[in-house]
Amino acid sequence: MKPNPGVAIAGLLTVAVWSYLYKQNMVFQVVEHLFIGLSAAHAMTVAYFGIVQNGVGPLVVGGDLSLLFPLIGGALLYARFVPRLSWLSRIPLGFTMGTAWLLAIRGSVDASLVKQIQGTMVPLNSVNNVILVVGTVATVAYFLFNLRSRKGAGQWVSAFGRWIMMAAFGAAYGNTVMMRGCRS
Repeated sequence: MKPNPGVAIAGLLTVAVWSYLYKQNMVFQVVEHLFIGLSAAHAMTVAYFGIVQNGVGPLVVGGDLSLLFPLIGGALLYARFVPRLSWLSRIPLGFTMGTAWLLAIRGSVDASLVKQIQGTMVPLNSVNNVILVVGTVATVAYFLFNLRSRKGAGQWVSAFGRWIMMAAFGAAYGNTVMMRGCRS
């Protein structure tokens, strides 16, 4: 088996990092800075070759003009370092954040809102279904602050919603405690 100098270097650097367990020292700081510098250099190299292979290459060689928009947007992000043109960096940043927000909303509206409403729309033919619908309506009424400030039915419904939430949280906590007790 041939000796591998990479393994020896990795072992020495690992011991140098572990020297921090004794106390912070110069050896640890040198290895820390080396790690951060090499990681940044590796990330920049991978990003550069990724842009060249996936963006510039197909645009120049293949004539794929659909790549022009992301390349211009990526270049505009660096306008932040030019004082007179720093406002240009907000355009691709806003587009990127807006797209990410819309994708997140698209997935969460169906999962969080529509499915929960569908799960609550059950026929009132059993006691469990009646408790589910009444408890849901009362819990939603609790979060409508104008109903809490009213006297009469609004106050009673929001108080009932608070009791329903306490019962649900207590049941969830009790279930957690019971499951942890079964594992030991």
